[in-house]
Amino acid sequence: MNSGSHYFRRARVQLRGVNDGIGTICFLRTASISRPRLAYQAVSKLPLTREQHSYGLKSRVAKQMPRINHPSKQNAELQALQRVDELLADALKLLQSPTAPSEASAVESLEICEGLAKYLKDISEFPNAPEEVKSTPAMNLLFLAEQDEAPGTSRSAVVLAAAIRSQAVERLSDTAYRIVVDPKVFISPRILEIYVNIQSLLGRPDTLSQVLSLYANKPAPKPGTAPIRYTAANPASLAAAVPVKTANEALTAAIQSKNLPLCLDIINTSVCATAFRRTKIFKRALIPLLGFSLAPLAAYTLASQISVYQDTMSPEMATNVAFAGILAYVALTGTIGVVAVTTANDQMDRVTWATGTPLRERWLREEERAMIDRVAGAWGFKETWRRGEEEGPDWAALREFTGLRGMVLDRVALMEGME
Repeated sequence: MNSGSHYFRRARVQLRGVNDGIGTICFLRTASISRPRLAYQAVSKLPLTREQHSYGLKSRVAKQMPRINHPSKQNAELQALQRVDELLADALKLLQSPTAPSEASAVESLEICEGLAKYLKDISEFPNAPEEVKSTPAMNLLFLAEQDEAPGTSRSAVVLAAAIRSQAVERLSDTAYRIVVDPKVFISPRILEIYVNIQSLLGRPDTLSQVLSLYANKPAPKPGTAPIRYTAANPASLAAAVPVKTANEALTAAIQSKNLPLCLDIINTSVCATAFRRTKIFKRALIPLLGFSLAPLAAYTLASQISVYQDTMSPEMATNVAFAGILAYVALTGTIGVVAVTTANDQMDRVTWATGTPLRERWLREEERAMIDRVAGAWGFKETWRRGEEEGPDWAALREFTGLRGMVLDRVALMEGME
């Protein structure tokens, strides 16, 4: 103990006399040969420079940390992809049934794909993720979140999910497509909405126009039949109309992918279909038309009651005069209202109706014009003063498509500076 204490004091005296880091390191090497343990204790108690402190801290932590055999990056990615395949295999189990699956089971399978698609979408939007991100059910399904981390998960999980995203996206898109196009699965409005959302999140809208066409033309399986029997679809029925919200979401995905033929196909298979126009008439024009047809009866009943409260003319003549006046008022105000609704153009941007287009057709095809207007706004210049300068095969095809539909793209009289 005496020799050790003497060596310890001698080490401190010699170290105090050294001002530069090189002399200190040389002395440490000399001291470590004879008394390594005492030299380490002496140096650990001395004030070090910033560089010496950083170097010594890393060295000591590295020595004290136990060796952990981490799985390689390739193995981690392989395990995550295997977990994705397991989840997608669970989603495809409904296709193995000999009978037609229920809508609830098909929706449940597609919701699994939708949850994974939302998580992969979040990863793609935040490539430089923070140190901690919010844990999601999809992440937990992929075993990417640590079980003991309640508020979030580490950055390594995000990096792992980003590494497998390209492969997982392809498998997710293919699985959702296989579920929807399977003959045993009936495409309901809810199933169509989930499928469009999945492909929009994944950035794979190439199959949307085909699925929109299947929504109206795919034979419907009869539940509880083995072998399965199918009912022929009527593409002109009210049930075959694609919802406007779903059609707009599909068009948004096609615009984001910069695929003009796909945009035009989505417009043709959704709002241009006969079923869509019939549904619009049934939902939005049936009640006004029914009220207008009952207006003469209501006007005559009201006129007969009014004629009782006068004595200047016979009741029959008073009834006829009141009936004519009421009916004229209803017809005049109704006509003005119809003209105001069908000729409104405040919502138009670049696509307007051609001269001579009937008012009923303008109202009936307004959603079609609005979608073409969105496509024109996405493909053309954003600056209003540059409108009309666009060129190229895509723009020429869009202009021709608009003209064949009875519309005008960039009417000169409505352009800026041409009033």
